[in-house]
Amino acid sequence: MVRLEKILVPVDFSESSRQAVKYGLAIGKDRKAKVIFLHVINQRVVDAIHELSIKGYKGDFIEVMRKVTADREKELSQFIPEEWCEGIDVEFGISQGRPAQVIIEKAKELDVDLIVVGCQGHSALGSLLIGSVALYVVNHGPCPVLVVHPKEKDFVE
Repeated sequence: MVRLEKILVPVDFSESSRQAVKYGLAIGKDRKAKVIFLHVINQRVVDAIHELSIKGYKGDFIEVMRKVTADREKELSQFIPEEWCEGIDVEFGISQGRPAQVIIEKAKELDVDLIVVGCQGHSALGSLLIGSVALYVVNHGPCPVLVVHPKEKDFVE
């Protein structure tokens, strides 16, 4: 039997991410696995806030980052309704950095057994119908990766 005790679901608040959440929770419930939701504050956002704080526009960098982190934590908890998580062991996390790399690092650190990631599906030129983050995770993940398309018809509740 395949070990499936921890599932990592990166969340970027997109529709494909919402579908990944649904799949991660369904698999977690079925396999009685812990589901870990992770939102990564993009390094570009962190750098922009740092640059503005250096120039004195937005106040203290640490104070602003605390607020951004708190806002993202709130947004994450609202993005995933409590009723979806009933009967499932869930955990929420916020990190900073380059999303694809942070997802891989967290997957290794947490020793997850599966990553469920949404794909953006921008265009054929946009990383062959899979977002660049999802593609990186598929190619560098330390465990199996399930890529979920944003179409609602793909999921039966």
